[in-house]
Order: sequence, then structure tokens, then C-alpha cells
Amino acid sequence: MWKELKALFKHTTIYGMGGVLGKMVGFLMIPFYTHYLTPADYGTLELLDLTLSLMGIVLTMWMNAAIIRHYHDYEDDHNRGQVIGTTLIMAALIGIGVAALGIAWARPLSSLILKTPAFYPYIRLVSLSFFVSCITAVSWSYLRAKQQSVFVVGTGLLNLVLSLGLNVYFIAYLRVGVIGILYSSLISGSVIALIVTTNTLRRGSLRFSLEKLKAIIAFGAPLIATSIAAFTVNFSDRFFLRHFGTISDVGIYALGYKFGFMLSFLVVQPFDMIWGARMYEIAKQENSKDVISRIFSYYSLALIATALGMCLIIKEVITIVAPPQFHAAYRVVPLVALAYVFQGMNRYFLSGVYIAKRTIYLAAVGSSSAVLNLLLNYVLIGHYGMMGAACATAISFSFMAVLACIVAQKAHPVPYSFFRLIMPLALAALLYLSSTLVIGSLVVAIALKLALFILFPVGLYLMGFFEQREVDKARELARVFLVRSGMRTAAASGRG
Repeated sequence: MWKELKALFKHTTIYGMGGVLGKMVGFLMIPFYTHYLTPADYGTLELLDLTLSLMGIVLTMWMNAAIIRHYHDYEDDHNRGQVIGTTLIMAALIGIGVAALGIAWARPLSSLILKTPAFYPYIRLVSLSFFVSCITAVSWSYLRAKQQSVFVVGTGLLNLVLSLGLNVYFIAYLRVGVIGILYSSLISGSVIALIVTTNTLRRGSLRFSLEKLKAIIAFGAPLIATSIAAFTVNFSDRFFLRHFGTISDVGIYALGYKFGFMLSFLVVQPFDMIWGARMYEIAKQENSKDVISRIFSYYSLALIATALGMCLIIKEVITIVAPPQFHAAYRVVPLVALAYVFQGMNRYFLSGVYIAKRTIYLAAVGSSSAVLNLLLNYVLIGHYGMMGAACATAISFSFMAVLACIVAQKAHPVPYSFFRLIMPLALAALLYLSSTLVIGSLVVAIALKLALFILFPVGLYLMGFFEQREVDKARELARVFLVRSGMRTAAASGRG
């Protein structure tokens, strides 16, 4: 048992560190991108990237889960080779077909996505990149199935370094703009595809099985609907924003969304990596439902506190890292951050669905939220532009969280204390609204907003949010910290 837990922790840590490092490097490059690219360039890249992601979701992403699932159905190399070979051949054929259509129909597709046929070279490069990504995705899934986490993360980071280096060359040195980023993505992606596919073929020959193809499709096809629903709620607003506004609006909004999305990879994703396995162990305990409820209180508090800290200083941060034409992006961050507070809660509520093995509810929650999001995007973005898009996202995720709570309570009732959720939400909203009244120099504004952030835990304490045992535990932890840091002697700590 310990061996399994140790292996799980090792691979999870490696994947998590690789993902966080990649995202952090991406954020550090924001000043570079916004210096050399206009909001219109940024918006164009966003739409092209989302188009590529949507094609991947519909055509190939479902294969990844199917590969891992069916790979572990067999113990012998022959059948495992057939699973990988069949999927790799299928992915290659899909990639070739999409690339050929994208190249042939580049002009009409450019008109559809970017509202002008002039960007048809972009569509052709994206189409070629899709073919490369199809091959790479299958090979990476094979490596994940073999638990080659170091190799997966290593090649991922190599791809990141190559891509960033080529971006600097094309954008800063050659100054070719958007098409340079597309070229760098294609080149770096091709290098990685060659490495991982060679590794895959070296470990097993290409074997095709019609029987296994049918099984892979039967397992993976239902996942398409869930993936499309998630894509819709997260990203469909960009396409509405392009329809009702300008490509520059999309670029500014994309930058703001990127900052709001930080809440997901700073809190939601790391927590999910632990909670996804731990919740089943807790569910076996006699007082499991009380434990799940209490953990939710702390988790939601962490979400709200992180979102508040981010929103208080986001205006100053964007002012520092981005040129003036991007500064309006800060306005959407609070709503996007709020959306991901609710997204984190939604994922937590669904713990009950997983524990009760009633995953059929996932499709209902996802599809209902996607439909609502599309309606809200149409109505709100048409009238309010970027702020309408941010509002639609926040409302959709809050609806998703409420719906998830309802269905989860039917599957596995938990006595959540929603008072302990409403109180910090209300206080955080009050502090954020107060921060909008702060005026003065950059240094003064940051200092005052940090003071407001400190008021958050103080205010909760004065309002009676924390129970006495929580206060006592916090004092105990503080004493231990002071002793270990040398700031207080053990004797003095004992007398205190």
C-alpha cells in the first residue's frame, strides 16, 4: 500500500511541478508579448488557439483517456501495441484530413473565424500544427500509461523552451508578429512530435485492430459532450466578443482572463490533485460527511482569500507589466476570478457524485451550464462587450456550482455550512469595492490595498467566523512557528 501511495505522490508531484512551471513562465512572458504585440494581434492568437483547442476536443482529446483505459486492460505487449498502434494510426489519419481541409479552405475559414480572408496563412499554419498535435497527444498518452512522468514533463518543458526561444527570435529580432508565433509553435511542436513518436515506435510496432478501434471509440465518444460543455463555459465568450466587438477587444479580454484564471492553477488544480484520491479515503470514515463539510469551509475560504488578494492589486499589476493599450484588461479580472471561485466549489461539490458513483449527473450539470452560458454570452456581450463576457462567465460558473450542489446532495448528502461561505464572500466583496476608491501613487495604492487584504482575516475574526477551537489551533501553530524560526524561545512559548 505504501509503495502505491509513494508512486502516486511522486508522479503527481512531477506533473504538478511541470504544469505550474510552464504556466509561471508563460506569465513572466506577458510583458514581452504585450510589448511587441497589439491587442488585435493578441486577440487573433487567442481565437486561433481556441479554434485549435476546439478541434482537438472534438476530434482527438477523447482518445487520450481511451488509450490509458484500454492500455491497462491488457498485460501483454502484443495487445498493448495494438491499442497504441490503432490509436496512433487513427490520429494520424484525422490529422492529415483536417490539415488538408484547413489548407484547402484557408480563405473561407479565415473569414469565418477572423472576419477577413487576409489571414489565410495563419489558418494553414494552425492546420499543420493540428496534425503535429494529434501525433504528439497519442504518444504522450502512451507515456502517461507507462507512468513515464519524468519523460512527459521533460519533453513538455523542452517544448516550452523551444517555443519561447523561437518566439523571441521571430517577434523581437525578425519582428514578424503573429505569424512568427505560429511558425515557432509549428517548429517546436514538430521537434517534440519527432522525439516522442520515435520513442513510441521504438517500444512497439504499429499494429492495427478494428476490434480495439471500436472499443476505443465506444469508451471515448461520450466524453466529447462533457469536454465541449467545459470548453463552451470557459472559452465561447471570445467568439461572441469577436462577433459583437473587435479583435482588439478579444485580445484585451484574453489578457484579463489569463490573470483571473490564475486562481485555477494556484488553488483549484493543486487541490484537485490531492482531493481526487483523498476524498474516497475520507468517505470511509464514520464522521466523513462532517469532515467533508469542514474541509469545504477551509477550501472555499482559501479560494475567496486568493481571489481577493489578486483582485485588490490587479490594476497596479497590469499597469506595470503591460503597455497602456492593455490596461483596460484589469476590469474583467474580478468577475473572472469570482467565476473560478465558483468553479472550484463546483468541483468540490461533485465529490459526492463521484463517491456515490453517479457520474451520469456530470453530463446534466455540464450541458445545462453550457446552454445557459451561450444564452448569456449572446445577450450580455451584445450590450456590454468585455464586461458582459465576464458577467456571463461568472453567472454560468455560479449556476454550475449551485446545480452541482443540488445533484450531489441527492447522491451523497453533506451538511455544508453555507453561512461560512456567505460571510467571507460578502466581506471580500465589501473590501474589493472599498479598494476601488483608493487613489494616489502606485506605491501608496499598493500599500493601502495590502492593508485592506489584512483586514479580511481580522474582519472574519471580529464577525465570529472562526470557531474557538480554530482560534486555539491557529495560536498553537503560530507559537510553533515562532519557536522553530528562533523568534521565540520554547520557555517563553510555554509560559504564553
